[in-house]
Amino acid sequence: MKRTWRRRNYFIKRDLQGKYIFRFFIFVIVGSLFFTMILSLLSFDTMTIVYKNSSLQVGKTPIVLLKEILRAHWIFIVIVGVFVVFSSMFLTHRFAGPLYRFEKSVEEMTRGNFAFEIKLRSKDEAKELAEMINTFNMTLSSRLKEIRDIVNDLGIHLADARSSAEHGDMAVKLDKAVSLSKHLGELLRGFKLKNDE
Repeated sequence: MKRTWRRRNYFIKRDLQGKYIFRFFIFVIVGSLFFTMILSLLSFDTMTIVYKNSSLQVGKTPIVLLKEILRAHWIFIVIVGVFVVFSSMFLTHRFAGPLYRFEKSVEEMTRGNFAFEIKLRSKDEAKELAEMINTFNMTLSSRLKEIRDIVNDLGIHLADARSSAEHGDMAVKLDKAVSLSKHLGELLRGFKLKNDE
């Protein structure tokens, strides 16, 4: 069944997204100032005539341009600033959402829960990592299930061996228990643990 709802919270990881939004905004401001400085340096030794309110004004081109840009286009500058903030929020949402999901998934894995699958939206980033985690969970779950089944069988065979000690077929039961124990040891050796040497 396909979900019909969409996530409404685009500000998922406030610290991370806030940092990137601020940096992107500063990058745009610094880039604009850099462009204005280059334009001013290139036109530093020129004069400009401006016709305003039925009068002519003469001034150095960089100063006249800066005054005109700030006076006439301040609303445009504010709108572009708001656009930069919102567009960067939507862009950072594409990697902040999956990062949040990965953190919650690792918390579940730490608690011993491997019975879940990470599902990301179609435009989210890090789908390869989600697939790798899903494959890891599936592999680990199947191996742990096999270990659980072997432990159950081993318990049954040991109980049978104890009760069969009186009947004489104890050697067969103990051979089966030893075989299961070896298989369990092989499965456990397949994992590399932190304190292994």
